[in-house]
Amino acid sequence: MVWIWLFIAAIAAVLIALIQYDYLFSSSKKNRKPLFAILRAATVFCILLLFISPKFESTSYQTIKPQLVLMADNSQSIVNLESDEQLAADIEQLLTDPELKNKFEIIPYKFSDGISLSDSLNFKGVASDISAAVEQPQQLFRNRNKAIVLMTDGNQTLGSNYRYSKIDSKSHVYPVVYGDTTRYPDLRINQVNVNRYSYLNNEYPVEILVSYTGDDPVTTTFRIVNNNATLYQEKLSFDSEKSSAIINVQLKSTAIGLQKMVAQLDPITQEKNITNNRRDFAVEVIDQQSKILILSNIVHPDIAALKKAIESNRQRTVEIKKTSDSYDINDYNLVILYGMDSAFAKANSTINNLQKNTWLILGPKPNLGFLNSTSEAFQIENYPQSDDVQPILNEAYTNFNLESFDFEDYPPVTSPFGQIIPRESLSVLMYKQIGSVTTDQPLWFTYENATGKHAVFTGSGLWRWRAQSYLAEKDFRNFDDLINSQIQFLASNKKRDRLDVDSKTFYFENERILISAQYLNKNYEFITDGVLNMTITNDASQDQLVRPFVLSGNSYQVDLSGLPAGDYSFSVNAAGENLSRSGAFSILEFNIEQQFVNADYSSLQSIATDDQVFYGKEIDKLKTKLLSDTLLQDVERSEVTYESLIDWKILLAIILLLLSAEWFLRKYNGLI
Repeated sequence: MVWIWLFIAAIAAVLIALIQYDYLFSSSKKNRKPLFAILRAATVFCILLLFISPKFESTSYQTIKPQLVLMADNSQSIVNLESDEQLAADIEQLLTDPELKNKFEIIPYKFSDGISLSDSLNFKGVASDISAAVEQPQQLFRNRNKAIVLMTDGNQTLGSNYRYSKIDSKSHVYPVVYGDTTRYPDLRINQVNVNRYSYLNNEYPVEILVSYTGDDPVTTTFRIVNNNATLYQEKLSFDSEKSSAIINVQLKSTAIGLQKMVAQLDPITQEKNITNNRRDFAVEVIDQQSKILILSNIVHPDIAALKKAIESNRQRTVEIKKTSDSYDINDYNLVILYGMDSAFAKANSTINNLQKNTWLILGPKPNLGFLNSTSEAFQIENYPQSDDVQPILNEAYTNFNLESFDFEDYPPVTSPFGQIIPRESLSVLMYKQIGSVTTDQPLWFTYENATGKHAVFTGSGLWRWRAQSYLAEKDFRNFDDLINSQIQFLASNKKRDRLDVDSKTFYFENERILISAQYLNKNYEFITDGVLNMTITNDASQDQLVRPFVLSGNSYQVDLSGLPAGDYSFSVNAAGENLSRSGAFSILEFNIEQQFVNADYSSLQSIATDDQVFYGKEIDKLKTKLLSDTLLQDVERSEVTYESLIDWKILLAIILLLLSAEWFLRKYNGLI
């Protein structure tokens, strides 16, 4: 088709030139200049080429080397198995081998709890996610032929089981195992399951999972110890057939505060690793429980969702009552009013007199007339219609931290059509989104006045959000944590502070330790340019260190990961102001990377190409295998590119040259 247009353009250019220089449709011969006509025809043809803009195809060829992806285990378990020097030497040999460098595109990575490009190894990783080390290179380089050299001890402490990782057709996996593969007799406490909180003088359950590796019959003693006092003791026997045990214990809370305990097994003869015979755990004993009343005259799935979410925190209990039931509002820390109507008049009066904190949820058929007659903080326009609205989190909300919550694409809830008219200052937690339009109308807000703290959710359908939380994350945590953050804010009568620090009473040594803080100005607005510093003191050694907080969303955060186990006290200070907060926390000793006595050869073999696993120092054998692998051959790829004539700058130069030549010749011949 392009050639037809080019032919038409050529004919048109010639005709235009012949007409303009009197060769056609003119009897005069005065202007007939063959050279001028040729120049004019060439100029017109070039201009028409720009309009047609033909494309030219060109093909280039490129030789693509196969990839050699080196995945080096950078976790502490490599040091514990005394293989760190060998692994470092082996990876250096692979990186510098001239034949491999000529044959492959070599890409070195290191992994522990995450994956990154490797410039050096320090073997300080606190976990080993081998499944990610196998699967992520396949995703990153899905269109390339590659060999993944997995240099590890095979002991995984994070992520999904790598034995079931899928290997695609463009990848071969060659594990190199480090550490002693000999099986030694070993006792191990695999897991301790215990609630984080208990109540004074209550019993709480503790479940301990114990395992044994070995063939000979052994006997040991299991103990739970607190401050050198034995709380529980049991004799255990294992052999080749009975290799595990589950111990269930009921312990009693006898003292308020953090109670640190140790579950331990007496070591057996020939046991090489006794670090995994011990597991620290803790329980925080509290002397009271928050009681929350849900007052409602209707049956609705929102109420069940609220009850389950609130009671996911064992410090809280929920009771559901009708307004006609017998109850004493003074027995509760917080009252949730669901579907408030005129039947709530007496209860509402009692709540105001007692100055109880409340959470009002309008429900599916709210009586807005009664609500407006009792509310001094806001009014809602009374229309019978309703809207389906989706939540938009207000990132500037400061009463509690919203950074960990994600409600994007959550299903809509039903909310009254009328606008909210505030009469007091409202702190908006969520705005309404109607369809694709984000509004400035609050869906969920809080406020404080002389009667206490109050929250309002202007709709119904919270149960949908709890269900969506499970569909998206396979748990209810996203929804439950938001509800409990709201409950924590409302159930406390503590005066709001300009500097508030959020920390737990204890952490485990291998987990990420993040402490957050809220810093507000005198108008209780969040300060984004504040300078906060935390001074941490080790109670045993009295050593101190100072860590700065970093702004993260609508809060400040400090990362204390990597601190050794022990008891710590801290103080947080705001620069330039006389504001400070103090507290304490404990870090319980637990290094999951020290739980292994040998390398896991069989698991690595299950994902190896041709079931072939190499040992440290066998890099020459690995090299021979890599160079002979038929998958790992050069691939020649053709690349077709299309270039439009309009991109040719030389064509513009030709047009300018033709026009200039014609103009000068016409000028020279006196035709201008």
